[in-house]
Amino acid sequence: MRKANRERLLEILVRTRTVKALDEVVSKNRDYQSTLRRQDEAFDLLDQMELSKEQKTIVDKIISAANECGAAYGAIAYRLGLHDGIKLTAEIRELT
Repeated sequence: MRKANRERLLEILVRTRTVKALDEVVSKNRDYQSTLRRQDEAFDLLDQMELSKEQKTIVDKIISAANECGAAYGAIAYRLGLHDGIKLTAEIRELT
């Protein structure tokens, strides 16, 4: 399979698995749910601080940037793992 086709297939798999399938898994994962509760508690504390509109905007930008960074990192890690799995499968086939 040509590299361009492999990359397109990889992107299709990533999009498929990181939307619906991921949502189903994290909704049942205790660690994720615990982290989500801690996040909600932290946001509640932030709301209690009664920040000015300008301060809220700055905090929102910081949180959004951190979330975007984490999401990008996770997507890259997922792609790398999937790519490694595909490569490993191909190498095992060559050995057998």
